[in-house]
This record gives sequence, C-alpha cells and structure tokens, in this order.
Amino acid sequence: MRCRCPGSGDRMIRVWSVEPYCPVAKTERADAEYGSHSDAISSLQWRPDHPDVLASCSNSKNDTNIRFHDARTNKQTAAVQLGNEKNLVLSWSLDGLSVVVTCSNDEIAFVDTRKMRRSRQWGLSGHTKLSEVRWGPSQSFLTMALDDGTVRIAPLARLDSPVWRLNSHASHTTCLAYSRDYKFLASGGSDALVSLWDMDEVICLRTYSRPDQSVRTLSFSHDNSWLAYCSEDGYGTIDVVSTQTGDVASTLYLKSYCETIAWCPTAPVLAFAGDEKEGYGAISIWAPPKPTSS
Repeated sequence: MRCRCPGSGDRMIRVWSVEPYCPVAKTERADAEYGSHSDAISSLQWRPDHPDVLASCSNSKNDTNIRFHDARTNKQTAAVQLGNEKNLVLSWSLDGLSVVVTCSNDEIAFVDTRKMRRSRQWGLSGHTKLSEVRWGPSQSFLTMALDDGTVRIAPLARLDSPVWRLNSHASHTTCLAYSRDYKFLASGGSDALVSLWDMDEVICLRTYSRPDQSVRTLSFSHDNSWLAYCSEDGYGTIDVVSTQTGDVASTLYLKSYCETIAWCPTAPVLAFAGDEKEGYGAISIWAPPKPTSS
C-alpha cells in the first residue's frame, strides 16, 4: 500500500510504502520525495489507470503549475502553467488522459495529459460560486459542488446545461467523492450533513449528520462498503459509516486539525493527514480489526 502526503506546507510530496496491520508505528524515511512546488500543495491525486503517476497543484498565485510525477523515477515529468489564479482541487478523468482543475475564480481548466498543455477553460456564469469539481459519473460528465447547496452534473460538451441538479444541502456544498465504480456519489456541506446518492437511480439514499462543523473531505472504501468523512472542527473528527445500513462503524477523534482522508484502493485501510502539535504535519493509518482465522 502506498501513502501520499497532500497539502504539504513545506512544499514537499512524500510517498511511503506501509504495512496496514503493523503493530508498531514507525517514523520512517519516505520512499520518494518531490520538491518541485514553490508553495504549499493543495491537491494531489494518483492517476486512476496507472499506480505510479500522480498530479499535484498549489493554491498559491506564486505557483500556478499543475505538476506531474512518476514514482518509478522519483522525478517530475511535466509542468503545465494554467494562468494567474489559484488552483484549488484537481481530478483525473477516468481514462487518465485529462485532468480538470478547480480554480479560485470559479473557472475550470482542462489539461491534456498526452500533450501536456491546457486544452480548455470554462467559467461558471451568474453569482454562484464553485467549490469543487470531480470527473464522473462517466467519462463524458463532470460533477460540480456549488455554494447554493446543489450538486450539478453536466456533459462535457454542454457544461452550461446540467442534466441533473441535486439538492444536497441547505447551504454551501463543500466537497464531493465518487465510489470507485461510480455507483455512489457523496457530498458534504457547510450544514454539517453528508448526502449519499445512488447514481443508477439518481436518488438520495440517506444523509449522515456531523453536528460539529462543516464537512471538509470524504472518501469511499475500495469495495463501496464504507464512507469516511471529516469535519472542520478544531481537533478533527472522522466518522466511518456503512453505505448499506447508515450505521456509524467507528469515530476517530484526532488530536489536531484533519486536512484530508483517503482509503486504500485495494484494502479497507484509511489514511488521514493533518497538522500535529507545533505545526508539524503527520499521516496516520487506520484499519478495522484484522479477521482472525478459525
């Protein structure tokens, strides 16, 4: 299992190989480090069809490049300059041939990863603000989280004409996550709710309440069984809930602010990152009890 450290304030990306059920926590040297960014990193994602390629961006106007790295060579392979706006969140297309970037001016930038250049720019019209964009539920659609509490799903060819408008929240929709098979969509909001949607029927299956604060980040387990989400309260709280029953399987109480969470793509193992005391960043690994052989 590989673990990555996004959102790093020291401008570094680090990659570790970890053993999920190792009984002793270790602070080991990373397998790979990338120091190509000139400011704090805001978003990082592995390419969905390639386990060694990743893309990253910074939310600073001092570093507006989308950077690509290959873990096999431990080197940056490309950098694509997008403009003068901050790059908030990026998302790979399902085939790995494009990256979509949510920018601070409520625009979306597309990067062609074959030619390594910006291929398209699209801006949201009206007074609605854009929080986050994810590719899905298929290759030809984008899903957008907006500050009016809706989630809009539109075809790439007609982004101004959404096919679905999901009324997910009473206020700002803050974050999105798709399951690996794109059957489920989860959205988090500033109303402290998480909405779970069945994308085959396009209906809301249930909502989960996180009464403390706005929901910051979400992630599905590899088999769609579990959904983890984190609130923005001062010490960070992660709930792990069943997508089938809605029951809370576990609540993780953190000692500090949680920045992001992500499940392993092949096992029921959750990684989460944030600031520990004195401002030092840390990554933690959580897994349910290992099944015992009879």
